[in-house]
Amino acid sequence: MREIEFTIDPATGELTIHVKGIAGSDCADVAKLASELLGTPTHDWNTPEYYLRPQVRRRVQPRRKP
Repeated sequence: MREIEFTIDPATGELTIHVKGIAGSDCADVAKLASELLGTPTHDWNTPEYYLRPQVRRRVQPRRKP
């Protein structure tokens, strides 16, 4: 499930954004959009999910004879 979780510390005003369920560079794109809407987070780091590559399955079908 794709989610964007954000937390604002009421005492310090620090913003934390956590993007879940999106692998690879798409995660960075979503985080950038969230930052534009919410403001710049206090810390920026990539989770292990960021380094996952989307899996593409090749599907090869034999040619049909006419």
